[in-house]
Amino acid sequence: MKIIYSFLIVFIISDCFAQPYLGEVPNIPAIRQPFHDNIDKSQQQILSLNCKHDSVFIASNNLDVNLYTTYALRSKVDFLQYYVENEKNITDVDKYRWLRGINDMLQDFAKACKEKRIDAVYLSDLVNAYYNAMQIQLANQSIKPIIEENELEVGTILLSNFAFENNKGINESKLILVYKLCKKHPENTLKILTKYPNLAGADSLIIDFAYLNPQELYDYAASNGVLGKKIRNIKEPLVATISQMATTNDGRYLFPFLDLILSKKVTVEDIKKTIADDDAYFKLLVSTQNFYELQSQTGKRPLAIDALTEKLKAKALENYITPINALHDESNTAVRFAKIQNLNSQELYFVTVMGEEELYTSSFISGVYPKMMEGLGNAKADSLFKIVHFGYYRKFLKMCASFNMLEDFLGKMDKPVAEDLMQNFASDLEQYSSLEEAVDVADSYGSIKDSATKRIIINTVRDHLQQHIKNEQPRGKIIYGLLNQILSSFDSANNKVAKLYTIPSVHQLSNSILKDDRGRINVQQFFYGDKDGKEFFNDFVNSFRNKDWHIVSKPNWVEVSSNSAVPITIYSNRPLNEEEGLDDAAQKKLNTYLDSLNIYPTISIHRGHSYYLKTSIKQITGNSKLVLLGSCGGYHSLSKVLNISTQAQIIASKQIGTGAINIAIIEMIMEQLKLGKDLSWQAVWATLENKFINRKELKERFDDYIPPYKNLGAIFIMAYNKALRNNPYASN
Repeated sequence: MKIIYSFLIVFIISDCFAQPYLGEVPNIPAIRQPFHDNIDKSQQQILSLNCKHDSVFIASNNLDVNLYTTYALRSKVDFLQYYVENEKNITDVDKYRWLRGINDMLQDFAKACKEKRIDAVYLSDLVNAYYNAMQIQLANQSIKPIIEENELEVGTILLSNFAFENNKGINESKLILVYKLCKKHPENTLKILTKYPNLAGADSLIIDFAYLNPQELYDYAASNGVLGKKIRNIKEPLVATISQMATTNDGRYLFPFLDLILSKKVTVEDIKKTIADDDAYFKLLVSTQNFYELQSQTGKRPLAIDALTEKLKAKALENYITPINALHDESNTAVRFAKIQNLNSQELYFVTVMGEEELYTSSFISGVYPKMMEGLGNAKADSLFKIVHFGYYRKFLKMCASFNMLEDFLGKMDKPVAEDLMQNFASDLEQYSSLEEAVDVADSYGSIKDSATKRIIINTVRDHLQQHIKNEQPRGKIIYGLLNQILSSFDSANNKVAKLYTIPSVHQLSNSILKDDRGRINVQQFFYGDKDGKEFFNDFVNSFRNKDWHIVSKPNWVEVSSNSAVPITIYSNRPLNEEEGLDDAAQKKLNTYLDSLNIYPTISIHRGHSYYLKTSIKQITGNSKLVLLGSCGGYHSLSKVLNISTQAQIIASKQIGTGAINIAIIEMIMEQLKLGKDLSWQAVWATLENKFINRKELKERFDDYIPPYKNLGAIFIMAYNKALRNNPYASN
């Protein structure tokens, strides 16, 4: 053990321990020396970890954090060793116990510090608490007061220390830690209380949680367990209202209106009267959405706003979008759009913005949009945004651009208003926590044909970029810097974004990058066992029945391999009976087979309806360099793919995915690759456009397919992620 000088002992005592302790450094018996050696090693281990704290200084004594930690280790811990050896009331047997306890405390701290479960600044408090708890333990008293007065992290280490395992207050102290854990991590309160429903203070914790996550409280309030009963017995208005909803059959229909019910702006009975009427219930959802939007803009976020959005989207899809999409071949517009005849302009607006991933081009252009504009009467188009308090306005403008209706929409308002609107559209994007708004701007630009509108967006982006450069705002500089580069280079084959941010060029995809270490290109294609899936699968197999390809048929999949200089194999699961889950089983068996051979596809293809898309995306790996989303609205899932494979190039349709187009794209890609050619997307797309030039319906649908070099939203996400890795502070 290190020698401790008397003046240092006095300093430590005054800072750390309540009673002074002076005396000679004792002679340590050789039999206990290894315990001190272990403590010394643990001290050095903690110092080598270089644990840091978010603060620069400790307010209590203005010491640098690392210095403060070093002081606690080298002074306070040394004193603990000194105290154990010199204290006459501690028997020789107990000296082993306390010395081991000190070392265990340091080891637990080191582990927690390394795993970032405790802050380095707490080491001093921990050593103090250990000493005080030792005094209490020696007096055969409860350590509960020590646990109460210290932080959760300190108490956790103390209670796990074997030196206190038999303390008479151990059980009470553990419950105190449970309470502290709930206060420290309120998002986990109900999960914790499931095990401790009768915890002291549980009612107040539950009430706090109700304001944090009312939807999750609803789920627990509906349960039959002890915690569910406890929740239902709480009389606080919010908890009581949620509990009442959770125990009724109509609870999920009532919950989106929670804030209105609490403020007595609507009654439960009023809501129940609308539930059986699709239009009446949807209209109530829309009016509530407008109220919640206004509340949010005043800084008061409604408790049920997320639930309202979920229900609004579900009902827009169920009641209106699915029925009118299903009638896309119906020539009689009155028949096709009968479902939306009773909706006004603002209600049709929310059908649009909630249906971004599902609404067909023809559904919007031929039905929803004209009826929306008709409903405005003589009012200017911008009055629509005022009615909805500008909620989702960027999303709506993006969709108008995607449907090639933005110029028409802007033309229905005064020119200065339209210009201001587009300036606002591209402004203040750095203020949002997500990238969705910035991606919307990038995507919209790729669809806009009017040069004046493009110029407004570009100029706004450049103005904001200069402001952020001047103000040295990292996130703003990256977002607007990327947008400036992406939008400026959109029409140029010279991809400046790729050069500036060292992301792969999106104008081409090299043959070599798709090959594995054996020189093969492996493709995986996902099929599903509904009627269309089986038809598309047969079309796919038949399209490759020629001398250039060899087909191997297996019970759960087929392997289509090229007879060429560049070997290509397409692995496609069979679309077996979906009702029995056989198509899912076939995909899993194929995945297992590929894994067993260390085959990692670099091209992934989704074949099937949009409701299967999530399943396909979950099976895509980070090895995928090219992803074809062949379903309707696959374009709206770009970010999900890029979360898995950050550099993947993506082909997807904004609207209707079509089997004949998917096959043509696949054949074209495979033909280029087996000849050893790179995929030059502008050339590939020009050839495909020419293929459909005389087939009007297919040409219109092909125009909704977006190649990688026009995927501005995907380019932005890839470039942003790359830039963020170089400047992590820009995420704030």
